[in-house]
Amino acid sequence: MSIEVRELRSVDLKGGTVIDGFPSLGLANAIASECMIETLQLDLVAVLDSEKFPSLSTIYRSKPYFPARIHANEDLKLAVFVSEVSFKEPLLRQIAKTMLKWAQEHKCSLLLSAAGLPVEDSEKMADIDLLAVGSTANALKKIQDAGIKMLEHGAISGIPSILLNEGRLANLDVIVFLVKVLKDVPDFRAAATVSEAMAKFAPSCQCDTASLMIEAEKVEKRLRKIQTESKPLTEGMYG
Repeated sequence: MSIEVRELRSVDLKGGTVIDGFPSLGLANAIASECMIETLQLDLVAVLDSEKFPSLSTIYRSKPYFPARIHANEDLKLAVFVSEVSFKEPLLRQIAKTMLKWAQEHKCSLLLSAAGLPVEDSEKMADIDLLAVGSTANALKKIQDAGIKMLEHGAISGIPSILLNEGRLANLDVIVFLVKVLKDVPDFRAAATVSEAMAKFAPSCQCDTASLMIEAEKVEKRLRKIQTESKPLTEGMYG
């Protein structure tokens, strides 16, 4: 199984940051990434394609888009991998490795991702809303310096888990944020938390929180609509 990166134009991102915007547990990172693309006006620079991807075109502002894409800005030294589709195994492992390979080829120094921590009781949300884990000693130091509590014990699944594991072997700094997601509460609130955290490690990600909350709510509705409409296709991928 292979994933092809079809580049539309080359970009110089040496020393920059790559953000994983693929949906994981919850839509927090996907929403945050879509908001960054919109507010920072990142350009579409490449698409990801595979025979194993669903036959799907997502339409936004009357334009067709591949279901998995890379947006970037050379001046900001920032790239974002984004998708509206929730992929499953065995594609997750290949997507993560493609992301890491692309980051290394473009000499990026940091990769950021996020995942949701499901919480049933709203009172438990009053504790720590954000945790983080890093792939290297340098990544762990960055988390500590930012004043974010680290995850000491637990498990992470999906693309973020592969990024951490492979990042450790490749000595590439990967930081995964774990944000609490309360059942039946919109993910756009968690997305704002993720965006603020990412801005601590990549200043180019800085967004106005008030504006972000408004934009994130719109993005969440759009993402959920696309996921509902594409569900029959994605379920058929793994039949």
